[in-house]
This record gives sequence, C-alpha cells and structure tokens, in this order.
Amino acid sequence: MAIGALTAGLLGGAMAVAPSAAAAYAGQCNSNQVTATGVTSGYSITRPAYQTGISRTANCWMDYGSAGSGVSWLQFTLNSCYGFNLATDGDFGPATRDALATAQGRENISADGRYGTESRQYLKFPRYRNINGDRSGCESIN
Repeated sequence: MAIGALTAGLLGGAMAVAPSAAAAYAGQCNSNQVTATGVTSGYSITRPAYQTGISRTANCWMDYGSAGSGVSWLQFTLNSCYGFNLATDGDFGPATRDALATAQGRENISADGRYGTESRQYLKFPRYRNINGDRSGCESIN
C-alpha cells in the first residue's frame, strides 16, 4: 500500500489513501448526515458521513481518488457555500481537491485538499430550517 500511495503521489494521484490510524475515522465518507450540533437554534446542517447499515457518523475522510455520494455532497457544499462550479459527479479529482484546498484556506485551516477532522469542524455546510426544510445559507459546527 505504501508503494502504491507513493506511486500515485508521483503520478498525480488517482488513489485514495486512508489517513493514519491515529485519526480513528470510521471510514471513507459514502453518504451525508444531518446534524444540529453547534448550529443556530432551529436550523440543521448536512455534512458528508460514513454509513454502515443504519448507523451514520460524520467522522469520515475523503481524498484524491475517493468516489461516491460523500464526494457528491462535498462538491455540492463547495459550490453552495464557497461559490465554486464543480460537477457534482462524486469523483474526487483535481478540481475538487483544489476547490477544497481553497475553501480550507478561507477558513484558516490546513489547506491540504483532504477532507478530515478540521474540514468537518470548520468548513461551512448548507444550513436548513428544521420547521420546513428550506435552505438558509451555510454554517459550520464551530
């Protein structure tokens, strides 16, 4: 795996590599999750999540080469909350990586183009009214 990750890095990516075990992520983001933690009263935000069975957690990661609905939600978030014009195709390619790094820089966090703990906590995500579900701006959990 280490050689594959090194080769992918030298060739410009194309392979998602899980973060270190120290981060203790549940898995690669493959869904999205609504949460009211730390947001304005009466509103919820929706972030990428890892889902297995009926259990979901926002404690997930994504990187260059990741794919699926977690990536699509990240792309939607970057378009909606940061003004990008990414295809919401579920493919974490160079455009998604660059847009994420730019958004991370705007939030003064590590601008590495990888989605993990800091991104989950400090990026702004689409915010919805709890009463009727109407979209109402963007907000982070911190």
